[in-house]
Amino acid sequence: MGPRVGWKELPANSPERQRFVRKTLTTVFCALLIDILAFTIILPLFPRLLEHYEQVDGANESSTYFRMRTVIQSFREMLGVSGSRLDIILFGGALGSLFSFLQFISSPIIGQLSDKYGRRSVLLLSMLGNGVSMLLWIFSGSFTTFVWSRIIGGLTEGNVQMSIAMISDITTPETRSRGLALVGIAFSLGFTVGPPLGAYFTSFDLIELIPHLEGLPINRYSSPALFAFILIVIETIYLGVSLPETINFRSSSDKPSPDAAASPRRSARLANKANPAVASAGKALSKTDRKLRALNLIHFLFLFFFSGMEFTLTFLTHDRFGFSHGQQGRLLAFIGVLSALVQGGYTRRVAHKRVHERTLVAQGIAACGIGLAILGVQAHSIRWLYLGAAFLAFTSGTVVTGLTSLVSYETGAGEKTVDAKAEESGDRGQVLGKFRSIGQLGRSLGPIFACTNYWILGSSAAYSGAAVAMGVMVVLVIAFAPGPSKKTALDDRVQQRAGNDDLISPISVTEGAAVQGSTTTRRVRGKSMEH
Repeated sequence: MGPRVGWKELPANSPERQRFVRKTLTTVFCALLIDILAFTIILPLFPRLLEHYEQVDGANESSTYFRMRTVIQSFREMLGVSGSRLDIILFGGALGSLFSFLQFISSPIIGQLSDKYGRRSVLLLSMLGNGVSMLLWIFSGSFTTFVWSRIIGGLTEGNVQMSIAMISDITTPETRSRGLALVGIAFSLGFTVGPPLGAYFTSFDLIELIPHLEGLPINRYSSPALFAFILIVIETIYLGVSLPETINFRSSSDKPSPDAAASPRRSARLANKANPAVASAGKALSKTDRKLRALNLIHFLFLFFFSGMEFTLTFLTHDRFGFSHGQQGRLLAFIGVLSALVQGGYTRRVAHKRVHERTLVAQGIAACGIGLAILGVQAHSIRWLYLGAAFLAFTSGTVVTGLTSLVSYETGAGEKTVDAKAEESGDRGQVLGKFRSIGQLGRSLGPIFACTNYWILGSSAAYSGAAVAMGVMVVLVIAFAPGPSKKTALDDRVQQRAGNDDLISPISVTEGAAVQGSTTTRRVRGKSMEH
């Protein structure tokens, strides 16, 4: 049932612990890829699903669909535009925003529970919720059942959040961005392959495949729902067999004191309670909280603008070029593949060792501003369209990974300062959960704001305005996002001169950095004892 025991008593430089890191990263990546495939299957089906429920529930004034359609139509009239096509677009955007808003509510809770009960247990519990969500989708003969499937899915989806927490548990600051880039790669591949799979499975009639289901509330979109459910079942079994617990991976090796095993924020609270004379530790706590608030704000603003403009990209290509579904799919596949290449070929190789995460985030947001400006002003030909899309792909491959790494550095008591022994969990799940929650709030509000601007101001003004907003955000990142400490920068230069930045095998480097972190810890402890 997976390597759940044994590694805790092994030294940090043992081959067994290194194999544990390698196997855990592989398990997390594979499970996350399956999860995203299941999640993205529904994305290209929203317009057809809504057309289906229009026929089923559209004339029933007491139905959930009818009431939601009335609200959507009132909002469209408020915008001063007309057309049933816009109703479908706004309806789809509202359902997407509902899922993200529910993630905004549930992410902090999931993170806090994972700190208390462990990543593995909470992730497996969330997988049960995902399975129930997919089952409801299979049998969603009415729009009400379909909405409930989205609500349960939004409240219980925890794979992405737990994957980030587990990677943070088993990596060092030097390799954190490299490990977290696996999340971005899984997203890029999933969003490239998942939607075409969803479109493909709509060609199968589930009643013809399984005649025993006749009489049940099955519709023509139950086939892709069944495939997504099968993926969730496979992922759950795979996680149950292969995934170990990671929450105590670092602290079990170093065996810190109970107070040191807490995060900076928790350590400061304990110190203040124990001795008022050390209340100055509250200054460090305040500094850490300020950093986290700044990073959360940047994350919210970035996803607010980026997800909104990303949502309207298909409107832009339809209005300017009359793109078919196939052409839309090829453009999105181009962005997804290029983003995966950026994650694997650039972000994983340069983050922290050659380019600090703050610089990486600034580069990605600047690229987004350039891409949006191109799409707004110049993209009246296919060549300019794909050039602007390439800049957005670079953004997808850098910004969120960099921001997540910066937040994770603030969840350990000194990961980037003096004492490397504090590479532990503390309240990491809670902090990362809040970070994801704030981002999901931006992702839920962004499409609504972007659609409103798009239909009132036009594509050029909407995209140009978003480009200006990204320029302002670059300034915010440089001014307020935490940068490298002097000690960290010096250590990185020493490591590079010593030839410790081999990038041939990313996972091997991750393990090697863990060994180096253990050695650094022993050295720092020795210096502390001398003083």
